[in-house]
Amino acid sequence: MYKVKDMLSSNYELITNRETMNNEFQGVYATDLLSSAIKHMKHKEALITLITSQTTISLAVMLDVELVIIVDNQDVEQKFIDRANTENIALVKTAYMTHEVIIDLFQRGFI
Repeated sequence: MYKVKDMLSSNYELITNRETMNNEFQGVYATDLLSSAIKHMKHKEALITLITSQTTISLAVMLDVELVIIVDNQDVEQKFIDRANTENIALVKTAYMTHEVIIDLFQRGFI
């Protein structure tokens, strides 16, 4: 297991409260089709997506996801961040595109 704080860098911005830096993940699942995540995600995987709707947080709660990585500098509404904080889900935002996040996390030994 890795902690969110271990993967943060100048390319990744934690946009939820600091307590979520201690959330854990093991592996990642990348999709913008949330129904696919429901079917295929494994326990404790981080979700990589550009979808910033409340459904993403609901999915994270349902699947025990502690980290959602928002790609491509997608706009994130405050109510999305507030709900993630309430549910203790770390939101990390990046300018990287999905494949760049995967490559970066692989090169840094997280996946």
